Amino acid sequence: MLFDMDGTLFDSEPLWDVSLADLAEMLGGTLSSETRRRVIGGNLRDTTRIIHEDLGVEADVEESAAWLLERTRQLFALGVPWRPAAQAVVESVRRQGIATALVTSSHRALVTEVLAQLEPGLFDVVVCGDEVSRPKPDPEAYLTAAERLGVDPRNCVALEDSGRGIAAALAAGCVVVAVPEDGAALGDGHGAVVVPLEAVTVDRLMSLLADRVRPRLTL
Repeated sequence: MLFDMDGTLFDSEPLWDVSLADLAEMLGGTLSSETRRRVIGGNLRDTTRIIHEDLGVEADVEESAAWLLERTRQLFALGVPWRPAAQAVVESVRRQGIATALVTSSHRALVTEVLAQLEPGLFDVVVCGDEVSRPKPDPEAYLTAAERLGVDPRNCVALEDSGRGIAAALAAGCVVVAVPEDGAALGDGHGAVVVPLEAVTVDRLMSLLADRVRPRLTL
């Protein structure tokens, strides 16, 4: 099982709302709601570049990205809550002895803050955004996670909440379940199966893998 972090397992998007707004203010502007939507699921550097473009400012992308990373780390250190039902999903997968990986666009500095708040051993593998050369929507992160787990990505189910993440997992060959907070935001899931997080069970995930070889997908 391959899990995205921000917005999928953890309700960290409100914290990103704060740090992104703070970055925009630091740069002398105000973050638009449209730009906030555009950067969901993006990597740190691209997010910063988009904000610069939106504000029309000439600033060093690397300096702004470093500022945003540290501000977000400070917020994460105060506590990052699970999304409703997410902890139960991960723990039920672990009880079945299924290998797990956390596959995120967030940098290791942020992931470390989240992992410090969790029971040790929930994830066998962790792949962070600053540990791959090509971020989501490229499949590298998911391919790397599957390789480290020693499994074929086609035999993996990935849980995602953003268009970029879904594209990455699909390109890696995974069965993809979209668990957005607002299912309508993804429409038909961009090729993923949209399932409310509270309806995700191990049996249901395993049935999706089994259904891959059948002519129709039934939920």
